[in-house]
Amino acid sequence: MEEYKLFNQKAFESTAKFEKRLNEICQRGWKAISIAAGKGGNTILLQKIDKYDNY
Repeated sequence: MEEYKLFNQKAFESTAKFEKRLNEICQRGWKAISIAAGKGGNTILLQKIDKYDNY
């Protein structure tokens, strides 16, 4: 079963800090599969990667 998570930019968070948080979560086994930008900031759809899957 696949896991998904929405990752949002905080209200007054700079883009650099948001990218740093995103990179940290991606190092923990998540992969960005969709990106949306709006007035409230960026939203990323993340998918949990099984480290033993080979495609």
